[in-house]
Amino acid sequence: MTKLWTRAVPLLGALLLSSAAVLPAPAAHADSLLIESFTNGTVSQPADWVSGGSGSSISGWPGASCLTAGADTSQTPIAGCGLDTPDAAGHGALRLTAAQGSSAGFSLYNKALPTTGGLDITFDQAQYGGSGADGISFFLVDGSANLTQPGAQGGGLGYTAGNDGLGNYVDGVTHGLLAVGLDKWGNFSAPTSSGSGCAAGTGGGSQGPGQTPNVVSIRGEGNGTVGYCWLANSGNLGTMLSAGGDRTDATVQVHIVIDPSTVATRHITVSLNGTQELQIPITQALLDATSFKFGFAGSTGAVTDIHEVWNLTINSVIPVPSSTTTAAAEPVSAAPAFTG
Repeated sequence: MTKLWTRAVPLLGALLLSSAAVLPAPAAHADSLLIESFTNGTVSQPADWVSGGSGSSISGWPGASCLTAGADTSQTPIAGCGLDTPDAAGHGALRLTAAQGSSAGFSLYNKALPTTGGLDITFDQAQYGGSGADGISFFLVDGSANLTQPGAQGGGLGYTAGNDGLGNYVDGVTHGLLAVGLDKWGNFSAPTSSGSGCAAGTGGGSQGPGQTPNVVSIRGEGNGTVGYCWLANSGNLGTMLSAGGDRTDATVQVHIVIDPSTVATRHITVSLNGTQELQIPITQALLDATSFKFGFAGSTGAVTDIHEVWNLTINSVIPVPSSTTTAAAEPVSAAPAFTG
């Protein structure tokens, strides 16, 4: 396909005026909104997380997202993976799937965080150990939504409306704002991952250009079966998302910046390993949102991989006004598992 957004200079700061500009790093007094390493046997704020998934239980995969440093496969809200040799404390990851067919896993943060100072989001991810599918999504929903379950697995990467693997068309994530797909297999760019109301063709706001492997892909706002339209893809990342047979070799650092209102022309910028891969104008949905919640999801089909994330940090780009304090966690119900 035609490259819609090309690689640009490395992202040296969290403020970007254009894909060609390099600006100073954000001020040191920007606010920390959340730090969660996922490297230990439990998460640091258990009351704020919801998790689940689908797929038969095997060693290292209790059938849902799990912590590789955790041994207890029955613990909540995120189980331990129960590996034969668990990772040492401080050296684990959140495993979204094992390298097992027709599996999916998700972990959702159901506590609203403010968007008023812009967002500077960093995490590590790895996709390895299988035959190359599907991918990982990081998605944002409006902070007023009660985030208890993801969207469709497979090409939907837990964000969009789409097929549930059993021939049923299912809703996308509730009041979605934006999703960044780290898409090895490529179906996050396919029209089948769009809800209704998306234009045909390959322009921003469309159904998508079709299967496009080894890209960062962005989809926009949606709710139920409406929206989740494709906005843009990076250029082909080559082997970056399949660089090795273990976590160390396959590690890619993801950096997402959503510019604050102090930037004249606001963008959403995605960098991998310090190099800007994709930048688009900020969406109206993000301009309108004053708070957000977020989730991670990953899935496999006939083709598989281990999908993992860790070292999550979310900061504002500029200080958050004192009037926009972090909202209290909403009560959540048990999350329905993916079907697949």
